[in-house]
Amino acid sequence: MSVPLALLIILFILMAVVGGKRGVKSFFTLWFNFVTLFIMLILIAFNLDPVKVTVFGSVIISSITLFYINGFKKKTVSALVSVVLVVLLTLLITNEMGTNANIQGFSAEQSESIAFLTSYVQLNFEKIVICEILIGLLGAIIDVSISIASSMNEIYKNNVLITKSSLFGSGINIGKDILGTMTNTLLFAYIGGFMPLLIWFNKLNYTLSDILNAKVFVSEVFQILCSGIGVILIIPVTAFVTAMVLRFRFPFKLPG
Repeated sequence: MSVPLALLIILFILMAVVGGKRGVKSFFTLWFNFVTLFIMLILIAFNLDPVKVTVFGSVIISSITLFYINGFKKKTVSALVSVVLVVLLTLLITNEMGTNANIQGFSAEQSESIAFLTSYVQLNFEKIVICEILIGLLGAIIDVSISIASSMNEIYKNNVLITKSSLFGSGINIGKDILGTMTNTLLFAYIGGFMPLLIWFNKLNYTLSDILNAKVFVSEVFQILCSGIGVILIIPVTAFVTAMVLRFRFPFKLPG
């Protein structure tokens, strides 16, 4: 048995034991999302617009993650709408900045790898960087959004007469508690993947000026900052959307 397969089995067992039925659903959600990402890569390789593919894929991944695990409820609808809005807002904010930052393509540190690669890829690397930001951000904002929406839903169920403004304020307060830990999660996730490059810079005796002007370093920092913007935006957006959805009178019965 290969090591990856053994780890996969251990992961499934732990998720089933600890999470029960919902843990098993979460495991299969990982596979559904992996297949979705793989299909997205294939579509991008066939020269479809990477940003459009990523936005559409983000909606599918968010829908699978939220509805398959938590069911079709007011809180999951609120979370999905919030995630889609933040993905679009982050895209609008970072698109122009990514172009002006000139972080697309390969850097001088990757010159040896370029020698073995074809130069006829025909991909817009500016858009690829934006896609990396959106995909890297997606898991964090889904987590934050459903956490806020679920908490606000419990508040509303315990006091159905609560006003929209009070619900919104509660959502903001909940988001403030989540913000610090989630930004740290993003930071450590990126730094963890960035550590080999930092060690490489040290071994090559790069000065601080060289590191700060290295395209590959700027690209990583750019992704960290843009992801932080997305995590901050998801808090007020989810608080507002959830307050509106919970107090809205639907013409059909929607579970809480």
